Amino acid sequence: MVFSKIINQLANPTGGLPGGFGGGRRRHLFIPPSTKTPMFIYGDGDQRSFLSLIEESEGGGGSDVASVSTSRSLPSTLSSAHTTEDQESFHSWLLEENQRRYSAANSPDSDEYDSPRRRSFASSKRSTMMSISSSFNEWEDYEHLKSTYTIEFSMLFRYSIPLILAFLLEHFFSLVCMLVVGHLGKTELAAVSLASMTSTITFGIFDGISTSLDTLCPQAYGAGNYELVSSHVQRCFMFEMAVFLPCGLAWWFSANILQYVIEEEDVLHLTSLFLRILIAGAPAYIFFTCAQRYLQAQGIFEASTGVLFVTAPINIFLSWFLVWNETYGLGYIGAPIATVINFWLMTIFLILYVVYIDGKRCWFGLIPISQMFSQWRELSQLAIPGVIMIESESLAYEIITLFATYFGTSALAAQSAVSSIAALAYMVPFAVGTASSTRIANFIGGQNIHSAKIATRVGLLCSVVIACMNCVILFTFRTQIAGMFTKSEDVAALIIGLIDPLVALIQIVDGVAAVASGILRALGLQKIGGIINFFFYYAIGIPISLVLSRYYDFELRGLWIGIGLGMALIAITEIIVIKTADWENILIQSGIMNGLYDDIDIEEEYEEE
Repeated sequence: MVFSKIINQLANPTGGLPGGFGGGRRRHLFIPPSTKTPMFIYGDGDQRSFLSLIEESEGGGGSDVASVSTSRSLPSTLSSAHTTEDQESFHSWLLEENQRRYSAANSPDSDEYDSPRRRSFASSKRSTMMSISSSFNEWEDYEHLKSTYTIEFSMLFRYSIPLILAFLLEHFFSLVCMLVVGHLGKTELAAVSLASMTSTITFGIFDGISTSLDTLCPQAYGAGNYELVSSHVQRCFMFEMAVFLPCGLAWWFSANILQYVIEEEDVLHLTSLFLRILIAGAPAYIFFTCAQRYLQAQGIFEASTGVLFVTAPINIFLSWFLVWNETYGLGYIGAPIATVINFWLMTIFLILYVVYIDGKRCWFGLIPISQMFSQWRELSQLAIPGVIMIESESLAYEIITLFATYFGTSALAAQSAVSSIAALAYMVPFAVGTASSTRIANFIGGQNIHSAKIATRVGLLCSVVIACMNCVILFTFRTQIAGMFTKSEDVAALIIGLIDPLVALIQIVDGVAAVASGILRALGLQKIGGIINFFFYYAIGIPISLVLSRYYDFELRGLWIGIGLGMALIAITEIIVIKTADWENILIQSGIMNGLYDDIDIEEEYEEE
């Protein structure tokens, strides 16, 4: 093993890695006395091992603990820098060091945590072990808990139910908007449909960026570094706001862009008007997505559900009142105004929840502005693949719906209905994937490989169960589903024909892929997940859909066969990646990122010659 190139760069007190990680802040890296393998190269090739540093320190009459002054960073990879034996040695030391720090933090005579940051870290760790906020609190010790399948099934059920309700309610808001505006006329319905599609695709970008917090926040919380949870959320929010600036400009000038897609002038004008008004609500939506992850990392999943239960009826009333009220109604523009108000109410209520009910444990105030705009390069390494993972499937549905226009109005209506019901069904496994991701990442942050693996197996098993339930429900109620969308016998027959059994069976692979993607986020493997999703959807799934539908006369069935094949390959590949994951390396990188050795006293300084 030769860590020299990476660690020597980290050990430079004035350097750090490119992108700002570690630059300008002094961190302390403990040298674990567990191997004689050279870790550093001193000057002209002088190699020193962990043990030799300890021996030299002891021989010099110093402390029996040797450490190095360094700038902490999140390296892009450590897998190529060490062998399996050294990986295990380093991980064993991480566990020992975590236990040492916990013991020191709970000792009344200990003065080890003498700085404000160290005291907050120690007190946060103690609060995890000692608080009695819920009946599940004894399971919050993510470092020491030897979890079981029973515990993990219980926790996944507890986490998933409020998330499922929350995601379904979020999906419901756009439906309310379309139903209210649809009665104004065909032009208004077409405009609000196009505006909703555009905003959904755009918001998918911010949902994808927020998935980086599915990795960062639960791992930091599991490691007991509560202050880092708050920092991650604030940094991600500023990152998303920076990304929204060009998106907001695109919405404002959407008429100039959409004129190449929308031929009717009235539809184009109303679509652009909707998007311009919606700009005012985008910051609130972005804040809400980040705040959700902030609370979910702490195991608080019911907060967003409660907020949405309160705002849902308010949204329905405002949508009707601002569109249809004879005295105060504004007509078409009342719908986007109601949506903007709804987004801000969601944000305000979630803030009030944190202030007055639960969630303040990880709030340490606003971080300095310079820190909000730092480490974006490393954040983007998780965020960009997250965007690809989220948008790949969303855009794939939009593309096959666009292909359906070639087969007539009835086919397009049937395809739109089936896509909508499939998207609604997807919310269930997606919620389970998010809950599973949080639980696994908590254990990874606590360096608890045993419990992390148990939670992973439970997540995958539940994905199959949930996906099969979706399949059975769609197949059983296919006739009723068709009746909900249309009274046309031709369209209803097409809907039933698609669900029976093709789309129903596709729910199985789609559900498994949704949960597997969540697990990849917990492991910090978004990059691999993004590549898998993009490749199988756009290199295999959609081309096959086009060929089968247009050249082999399978029409709508051909579209779904191709997209279903892509989903199946995604599910299989992601499961293989999860099963073959390098858990030791994942835990080591999590330990580095979450500062498990951030607070060790300096006994020996290393200065590069």
